[in-house]
Amino acid sequence: MTARPSAPFEARAQDALAHMPGWAGHAARLELAAPPVASPLHRAVASDCVLAQTEGRAPLFLKLRHTDMREDILPWAEEAARLAAKAGVAPDVMLARPGVLGLAYLPPPWRYARMGDLQAPQALAAVLAAKKRLHGGERLGRRFCPFTRIETLTAEAMAAGVIMPEDTGHLLRGAALIREAVRASGIDLAFCHNEAAASNIMLNGGEVRLVDFDLAADNDPWYDVGALINEVCDFDPPRRAAVEMYAGRYEERLFNRCRLYGAVDDLMWGLWGLVRAVTSPRETIEFWKYGTWRLLHARTTIGSRDFELWLRRL
Repeated sequence: MTARPSAPFEARAQDALAHMPGWAGHAARLELAAPPVASPLHRAVASDCVLAQTEGRAPLFLKLRHTDMREDILPWAEEAARLAAKAGVAPDVMLARPGVLGLAYLPPPWRYARMGDLQAPQALAAVLAAKKRLHGGERLGRRFCPFTRIETLTAEAMAAGVIMPEDTGHLLRGAALIREAVRASGIDLAFCHNEAAASNIMLNGGEVRLVDFDLAADNDPWYDVGALINEVCDFDPPRRAAVEMYAGRYEERLFNRCRLYGAVDDLMWGLWGLVRAVTSPRETIEFWKYGTWRLLHARTTIGSRDFELWLRRL
């Protein structure tokens, strides 16, 4: 019988498990827990996500970082994941090695969320409550600024020779206006997820866990709220309801902040998609499609007739 060829991730996974107490010397069953998809899910792109199982041990969810994604995972991601677990909103960190993070596995009926799941008011309220619990806990002591990340990605795009859409300069100027308006209004920093993709939210009935803390750090908590609302809500009534869910009241200035942060999140991830489409050797991942879609979304918000009003009323 011909031996089954090893999958690309298996050697790295076995090497990582050799440093895990109770796993060394045991044959582990390994399988991809989440195939990589950039569009429309934006899931498992930065790391191979591997389910590891062996007799007598609780399963592990391994994240094996891709070398072409090292700029997309902050150096303190392990520390952030541990702090989120301490807050009770994320799986426990079981293993940490350079380029590898092992998490407690959430077995079925746990599953990743789809956008349709989160459009249900009860589900969205539960996710916002988990984000708020994260925001109300300890600060990480490390800063994430989406505007700085936009600057970094713009520089990467220029260096890589990315052919940008003609109106990219207009979008960047819009982001600069948002930055100044936010700075003038002031922010209160809290430990934030800084991720809004539905696939980074795990659901089990009414329970919620947040996953993927690659960009987690201290930030304006309304960025988390605004990015999530931008991901989930298509119209203003559910956006306004979501603001009230999180704050316990509705205020126009908070709604305005969320709308502007949604555009910033779209621009940031749009640039990321275009840059990674050129710089990543993994040509089967739909980076370009994802990036152009997010830029279209940013273009819609920044081009809204209410954009200047949102800026003035923060």
